[in-house]
This record gives sequence, C-alpha cells and structure tokens, in this order.
Amino acid sequence: MSDISSHWRPRPQIRTKALALLWRDDALLVCAIRRDDGTIKGWRPLGGTVEFGERAADTIVRELSEEIGATAQITGLRGVLENIYTHHGHTGHEVVFLFDATLTAPGLARADDFILTEDDGSRHLAAWVPRDRFAAQTARLFPDGLLALL
Repeated sequence: MSDISSHWRPRPQIRTKALALLWRDDALLVCAIRRDDGTIKGWRPLGGTVEFGERAADTIVRELSEEIGATAQITGLRGVLENIYTHHGHTGHEVVFLFDATLTAPGLARADDFILTEDDGSRHLAAWVPRDRFAAQTARLFPDGLLALL
C-alpha cells in the first residue's frame, strides 16, 4: 500500500490525545503505525488530538465521524496515560485519555480492515486486531501501558 503515509514525526510539545477503545468480539479497532520503510511498527486505537475548548470525550465522537464516518457513544473513561516515546529519533510527549466506546453506526468499521483519511489527507490502515495478538506480543499496541489497562 504505497499510498499510505509513513513519514510522520512527533512535534516537540506536549499534546493531549483521546483514543477510543472499540471492540468487536475480542478484537480492538486500531490504526497502523508505520516505520519509514512502510512496515507496521505497531497499532494504536483510533482517536486524535483534543482541540482547544473541546472535551476529550467529544474528541472521540468528532474524530470517528471525520475519519471513518461512524457515530460513537462514550461508555466510560478507562484511564489516562502519560506517554513519552521516540519515533525515528524524535521524542514525542502526550497525555492520552482512553475511553471505552461503542459504535452506534460503524461507517467504514463494518469491514475487517479499511483505509481512513485524516484531515491533512494522510491515509492509514485501520483494522480489527484480536486482543490475543497483543497479549502474545505478535503485534505491538501503543501507547505503552495500554495493554495493561485492557
């Protein structure tokens, strides 16, 4: 999939993120995080950056609508993680709100995997990945610490 964006770098600032924990049976809906060579480094739940004046839970509803045409309902706050990480030699720092949610209208998420498009036009693979792949470490889940909360 050569049209999938892979050259993302974190910004040198603290960002506030909200991510949705969406389940279909025992599979979590996640988005691929790629290395520059296009291979998948790991997966993270769908969501995005909390905008100024926006509540974190509202970010989930907005992002899922924009990115995959889905309607979501927040069912609870699972936890908050502080995530300091390195991606291709660049340090990122984010505070991540993790929300349990359900899709009342799944949009693109009806499929087992699909391409989502960000506001900036970048495209990313999203898929329902079974929890046991993360537990067995055959797939890596981001942000670090999330697996322990599941």
